[in-house]
Amino acid sequence: MVSPNKMQAIPSPVSPHPLPDFRAAEVRNKRVLLRVDFNDGMAENINSVGHRLQAALPTLQALLAAGARVGILTHRGRPQGRVVPALSTAPLALALAKLLQQKIEFVPDCIGRMAAQTMQKLAPGQVCMLENTRFHLGEQLNQATFAQQLALLGEVLVNDAFACAHRAQASTSGLAALLPSVFGQQFLQEMHWLASWQNAATPRTMLLGGNVVAPKLELMHSNLTHSQVILLAGVVGQTFLAAKDLHLHQSLIEFGAVEPARELLAEAGVLGCRIHLPRDFAVAEKSQLATLAATRKPHELQAGEVAQDLGPATLEIWQKVLHQAPSLVWFGSVGVWQQPAFREGTRTLANTVLARHRANPAAFTLLGGNGLLQALAAEDLLTPLQAAGVAISTGGGALQQALSGHPLPAVQAGMAHA
Repeated sequence: MVSPNKMQAIPSPVSPHPLPDFRAAEVRNKRVLLRVDFNDGMAENINSVGHRLQAALPTLQALLAAGARVGILTHRGRPQGRVVPALSTAPLALALAKLLQQKIEFVPDCIGRMAAQTMQKLAPGQVCMLENTRFHLGEQLNQATFAQQLALLGEVLVNDAFACAHRAQASTSGLAALLPSVFGQQFLQEMHWLASWQNAATPRTMLLGGNVVAPKLELMHSNLTHSQVILLAGVVGQTFLAAKDLHLHQSLIEFGAVEPARELLAEAGVLGCRIHLPRDFAVAEKSQLATLAATRKPHELQAGEVAQDLGPATLEIWQKVLHQAPSLVWFGSVGVWQQPAFREGTRTLANTVLARHRANPAAFTLLGGNGLLQALAAEDLLTPLQAAGVAISTGGGALQQALSGHPLPAVQAGMAHA
């Protein structure tokens, strides 16, 4: 049995019952399939999965210490059922071996004779990395035959892949129907954070950014009645400015979301939720997107200029809002962080959150979204934020779906077959 620690059984936001906890499972000398999610949306950059690798370590280390024989399942990228060498999990095995300071054998498939033999030969406390589950079309289609082939490898499923909990896949939902299924520490922690947000005293504050607008509209709509303030940055904020009939020239806007954004602005006004939009931008010339050209108010943008980050006037106001927020969700990046000249918004707001937590350790902040985490990592802010008690989710789409009030298929499958 895995040794218990301070974390208690955690109720799921979609169920009043506690999720099955891996620490209560008997795993000694058993073949355990550990499903993690080391996919980060930038699969060509293996160094950018550091946060998810680190988040999986507590569960993996606990299983190995308890004498489990562990096979790691994960996916990378979207190979659509084809073998794409650039999306192999082999580099992940090397990176994880360095973190564990332990040999990890790489298996060039996640099903079949070689995978089965490798799992059988593992001694208690040993681990192997299986090849990308998405090299098989049956993974994303949640095919029963593929799930059955995976199930032949193990005796217990430990699902620690919160980041793909919003998808019913063979290695998550399919396996949960075939093997005794429990949830890993990071998954349980993520569900605890969601419950903390749902149970937080209202009013609450949300900061939403990123490049994809439509899902953020649903996220806003689901939280309007509980939120006093919503701050909108990135393409989301720019689309809402367009909904107020401001012409932002070359700046990115999701035109199909303009009318729904206009309706949301009206609804927020009726419900008393204040929506903060950018008051100024750090801008670049279209021909030189990596260079800061000027600071402009939205109506001052010139032809050929592109909004790339929040401006100083906006940041000054938003800092005050964040300092006063008793509970906060920040989902999505605020600027074009890939260009160092446009990271000031990320840097300033993240340091504001950091100062807020150091002054008030009881404050609650949940950060998520692949773009935001990569922006924070680029500024070396992930570690100090975590140390200050900020909740940093591994989830992108899964976190967004859960915050919008939708059930997570992986949770439903795990509860149904617990």
